[in-house]
Parts: sequence; C-alpha cells; structure tokens
Amino acid sequence: MQLPEPAYVFAVYSRQYHVWRKLIGSSLVSNVANPILFLFAFGFGMGQFIDTMGGMSYLTFVVAGMIAYSAAFAASFEMSIGAFTRYFLQGNWNAILSTPVTLAELLMGEVLWAAVKSLFSGICVLLVGLIWGGVPSLSGALIALPIVFLGAVCFACAGLVATAYAKGYEFFSYFFTFWVTPMFIFCGVFFDISRFPDAIQYLAWLFPMTHLVAAIRPLSSGIALDPAAILLHTGYIVLFSILSFAAAHRKLRQRLYD
Repeated sequence: MQLPEPAYVFAVYSRQYHVWRKLIGSSLVSNVANPILFLFAFGFGMGQFIDTMGGMSYLTFVVAGMIAYSAAFAASFEMSIGAFTRYFLQGNWNAILSTPVTLAELLMGEVLWAAVKSLFSGICVLLVGLIWGGVPSLSGALIALPIVFLGAVCFACAGLVATAYAKGYEFFSYFFTFWVTPMFIFCGVFFDISRFPDAIQYLAWLFPMTHLVAAIRPLSSGIALDPAAILLHTGYIVLFSILSFAAAHRKLRQRLYD
C-alpha cells in the first residue's frame, strides 16, 4: 500500500469541516450540550451525596470522566451514523474515491475530522468544569488534551469498524448498546471501577475508555502522577487505534472494491 498523501487526507478533513459549519447548531447540541448536562446532573446532583471518590472531590472526578466520554461519544457517533450516511446513503465516499484519493487517505481524513470535532467537545466540557471549580490543575488538564485527542482517534477508528460491517442503520443498535453504553457506565466516568465486581473490572479494562480516563484524571485533578502508568494507558489506546483502523480498512476495501 502506498504511503498516504497528507494533502489528500487534509482535503477530506476540510470537506467535513465545511459541511459541519452549515450544521453547527445541531452538532453543538448533541456533542457539547448533552455532555454538559450530564456533567451538571452528576457533578452537582450526585455530588450532594458523594463527597469524595478516588482521593478527590466528586465533581473533580466526574469532570475528568465527562471530558473523556464527551470526546468518545462524539467520535463514535461521527464515525458510525455520520460516516455510514456519507458512505451508504449519500454516496460521498464513492465520489471521493473516483479522484486520486485512496481509501486509506479517505479514512484517515474521516478519522482526523472526527477526532478534532471530538476534542472540541472535550474542551467545552473542560471549560465548564473549570468554571464550576472541578479542574484543580488547569496546566495538567491542558497537558491531558493531546491524550484526549488520541482517545478520540481511537474511538473514531472503533466507530469506523462498525461502519465497515454495517449493512443498515439498525446494526448500530449493537454498536451503541454493547460498546458506547458500557463505556458510559462501567469505565470510570462516574464511579471508580473498583466498586464493581471483579469480572466487570476485567471487562472494563478491555475498553480504551477506561485507559483514557485513567490517563487524564490524575492530570486534571493535580494528584500524584505515575508517568509509567500514563504511558502504558496511552500505549494501549494507540495500539487499539492501529488495530481498529487496519480492520476497518481491510473490510471496507472488500466491500468497496471486491
């Protein structure tokens, strides 16, 4: 396979950006307002009954989790429902592939756009959390943003796998029920995973969301850091991204060309 041409990757990204500018209102509601509402409900609602968790205030605990989840949800939605619409219903992918753009460049451009869009969602949650006093270490939170971006790439690649195998929109019921929802519930967004039974904890660590939360929470909360642990969590996210992208590329090549 030839090396991707960065200009073509950016061209696909640019196309998605210009379309998003026309739909910015609805996009902000789903990708920014929803996570902020969850942050408010759990941070202040549950925070009235839970003082601390994981050695920090519950609001601080939740802010880090919602930064990760907002990026994960935005990337997952963009590269599942959004990408499938462009590929299957609108025929945009076929049109792009009729140009010199290769399939790998197309998919990289899609993933890049989803990751940037998702990072924006995470930053919005970070700003709200900062205003509400849920980010004790702003410098640490800023350092965590590149890791959030890598996490968004990972979830975009996972969504791309779902798109690669989907034959209709109903397929994404499985994706959101067995992939997105467990990340929301079991991966440390709202509760420390040590509170769950051992079997659920082992399952949670298979999800990249658990590693993303574990990597960025110490940074944003300002607690003692374990650089080796953060590198290990980040490495898992990167490996998961590479394997997911490779699987999606192989399947989509079969569907589009065979």
